[in-house]
Amino acid sequence: MANPYILETVNVVDNAFTADSRNKEGKRVVTFDTQRTIQLYLFPAHIIQIEAVLDSIGGVERSVILMSSGLRYITARGAAAICGEMGKLV
Repeated sequence: MANPYILETVNVVDNAFTADSRNKEGKRVVTFDTQRTIQLYLFPAHIIQIEAVLDSIGGVERSVILMSSGLRYITARGAAAICGEMGKLV
């Protein structure tokens, strides 16, 4: 049986995106700070939304995960990689 959790390296979002910045294509731009990361096991049943975003440093694909608790996390991996891993969980 596969592990029902996803291990992610994340930054906790400590604001409500009130100063929402987007690039010319309309994609949200965030900052992933490697010095403020933590590793969390996320249970996919509690994930409400995964948004594909860009890192302001280098334009690397990241994602913002919204949990059922209302917490948001910026992940080290892009949304496609996370969704691909979720598809393997059974």
